[in-house]
Amino acid sequence: MKVTLDTNVFGPVSSPELYSDSPQLNALQKIRKEIENKNITPFLSEASLSLEGLAHADRIDVFIRVWATQEYPIALPQLPKTRIKVIENTLDLGFKFLRVPRVSIGSLYHVGDNDWARDELYDKEARINRYLDFASQYPKIGPKPLKDLGAELVAIHSLSTNDLDNISSLTLWPTAEELMWKQGILAEFDNSVKFDSQKKFTKHVREILAEWSDLDIIASHYSYGNDVLCTLDTAKGAGTTGILHPTQTKEQRLPRIMEFLSLVQKDYWRNWRAIHNKLMKLDPPTRASFAFWDAWNSNNY
Repeated sequence: MKVTLDTNVFGPVSSPELYSDSPQLNALQKIRKEIENKNITPFLSEASLSLEGLAHADRIDVFIRVWATQEYPIALPQLPKTRIKVIENTLDLGFKFLRVPRVSIGSLYHVGDNDWARDELYDKEARINRYLDFASQYPKIGPKPLKDLGAELVAIHSLSTNDLDNISSLTLWPTAEELMWKQGILAEFDNSVKFDSQKKFTKHVREILAEWSDLDIIASHYSYGNDVLCTLDTAKGAGTTGILHPTQTKEQRLPRIMEFLSLVQKDYWRNWRAIHNKLMKLDPPTRASFAFWDAWNSNNY
């Protein structure tokens, strides 16, 4: 069984000693046991190795600040040593990494050639097209909300756009505010005006970036055709429109996300009965959810 582990899952699974306060630790260690027994082949999306690995404030104060103020080539920020250790532990468990074909923000951890997942079900071109086809159905998730916010903040903070006014007057060219979106983000981080505090602003940006990462993780999982996506995410920050919010399951949008105990009872699982019998012993109450994709049509559920 090929299982993609979300950012909030792979840490406790690979490095339980660093997550002793996790309420789901016992349940997640049973997943680890299935990995060790070769019943589960684990995968991790490249998106989990990107901005998700930085502290919330550092995503603005380090990454965006460098991106906004330095000339190319831009030096990517370093992941914390603890995060690097967790990633190294996933490699020791046999994880493979799923590529995310997006511009600029790739892995902040150097992935060796042999540690990338192979294109087994689909060749490279088909895999990339699957990713793009899936991600394009969520145009409101990704960099656009962050850029729109930054452009708004340029105006709110009355930042000078004189140097860009002539350029932005060109047909179909972004406005000066849109071109300066990073400066707007930094201005609000350094002196909050729209938001009550830097903490609240950072939380808002974190939620935008989290949705972006969730989309990339799900799209990369889908693009490779893996069987199961395991996550503890219920999109509390993003609300009901969040891509991993339970209401998205009820609406039967592309992700089919089901609560774990109801999912394992489906006939679809009968070929993996031995694994399911073990996994059904997960310590309740677990919020681990699994998402399925188009390997089977809805009539199989």
